[in-house]
Amino acid sequence: MKKSTLLSLYIVLVSSFSSAYAQDNGSNQALWEGGISTIITIDEKNKEAVGSPYLFENFTAAKISATPNEVYDIRYNAYSDEIEVKVNENEIQNFNKNISNVVITFIKENLQFTSLNFINSNQGLERGYFVILTTENDKVKLFSKKEIKYYEAKPAKTGYDQDKPAEFKTMGDTYYVSINDGYARELPKKKKDLIKIFPKHETEVANFIKKNKIKTSREADIIKLINYVNSL
Repeated sequence: MKKSTLLSLYIVLVSSFSSAYAQDNGSNQALWEGGISTIITIDEKNKEAVGSPYLFENFTAAKISATPNEVYDIRYNAYSDEIEVKVNENEIQNFNKNISNVVITFIKENLQFTSLNFINSNQGLERGYFVILTTENDKVKLFSKKEIKYYEAKPAKTGYDQDKPAEFKTMGDTYYVSINDGYARELPKKKKDLIKIFPKHETEVANFIKKNKIKTSREADIIKLINYVNSL
């Protein structure tokens, strides 16, 4: 990728960021402290680990909504939750996830990513990348969070055991909802808790889940449910 292309992307995204930032409420301000640099340098993780930190190991063609006429070499590091842009054979840089309202589309895989403010039950408010599963104008938006965890190498405890190498392990998707463009929150796995997040339509949602035998472990079922909620 040419430096001039990245520079043009920087200019467009700074403009997009300024517009989006002006529309965000004050509670979001801390997410952008430290500047609005569009590209930051990445560090590499343990290369000797089994598995990969990447959703797709190789860079693949992708588009960025802020510059729709350009195609970039991009991959998603699900371990560090970073979108990596290949500038040239010797340089890889991170995309700035703090810029709002930007959609990154992996063309071949037909996946759309965007960055969101979300509530992490363990650490509070965070910013991260999510796969878009519903349409832009829905009042209830559904997203999936990809995750890969890193496990340290473990030496054998006895002569009968074997050493365990460091490992990157792909976890199951976690689903989040954003209601009326609020912070994304994890979708409850228990049906009784899931129903409660739609207080105005608890009866309808409960009946729909029962009638359609909705399982919260199946992505197609969750999409079907959220599409129903948006129709109410």
